Amino acid sequence: MRLKDTLVALAMTGAGLGYLGMIAGLPVRDGVDATTVPTILAWMMIGLGLIELAGALRRPGEPGEKGVGNMVTVALTLALIAGYVAALRPLGFPIATAIYLFLQFLVLTPRDGGRPFARYAGLAVMAAGVIFATFRYGFDLLLPAGPLVAWLN
Repeated sequence: MRLKDTLVALAMTGAGLGYLGMIAGLPVRDGVDATTVPTILAWMMIGLGLIELAGALRRPGEPGEKGVGNMVTVALTLALIAGYVAALRPLGFPIATAIYLFLQFLVLTPRDGGRPFARYAGLAVMAAGVIFATFRYGFDLLLPAGPLVAWLN
């Protein structure tokens, strides 16, 4: 059993369960509503955590192994998720999502290679825009628009 992998798995599972608990306070409607995507994400976090836990329990530990990099990545990801949740109301979904995705791309990019900042920024803005438009115009659900609300009516 690898201790670092077990801790990462438990942290991811715990974060998913905590996120699922926060979703319980959102209003529920029939069909696709404000809880749909967060619920899917929470269950994915829980599932990934449990998969990682099963793998960690099967793998033998390696002498002298250093798991600091993974723990830092997980800690930064959890911090980004918490910051994203906090930024949703004041900044709105499109801006908060674009910032979150850009920063998450940076966290997940290996440190030894170059980082295409412009590509990451463009991809983050496009993804946030497509997701927002899908919910607004496809599902007729208005995600928090923040300061962009004046241009969306």
